[in-house]
Amino acid sequence: MAEVRTELAQRAVEVVSRAAKPEPSARLSEFVASSATFSLGAGDVDRPLGVGTKGAISLAQEMDADRFRFLGWDYIPTPARDACGTQKVEVEFVNSRRNEVFPMTFTFKGGLIVDAAGWSRSFQTGQVRQGPPAYR
Repeated sequence: MAEVRTELAQRAVEVVSRAAKPEPSARLSEFVASSATFSLGAGDVDRPLGVGTKGAISLAQEMDADRFRFLGWDYIPTPARDACGTQKVEVEFVNSRRNEVFPMTFTFKGGLIVDAAGWSRSFQTGQVRQGPPAYR
């Protein structure tokens, strides 16, 4: 299961990366179902961004991410029951210039993205204070 989830998360990152380019690769359609839906909420409004590769391009442009993060499968090894069946992975994209983070859930079927939904959130970052704890 770890390998399947890692491969699919990497595929989601590759799709966003390719879709963000000024001239998106024709290869994008190899990873995105023509009926795949894309949405990215903000504030209290869910915003549909389109279908198929056009939806992927809209998502990538809206996020304008420069970083990503996904968590590893760090628990009991589990065999994949049906690697080509429906699988969901979570990938977080970051636009560090605007201090925005986009937690996304990608749904795959047969290795293709069939749905991608997430939310735009602001974030703050800084250093953790060194020394003894501030509480007693």
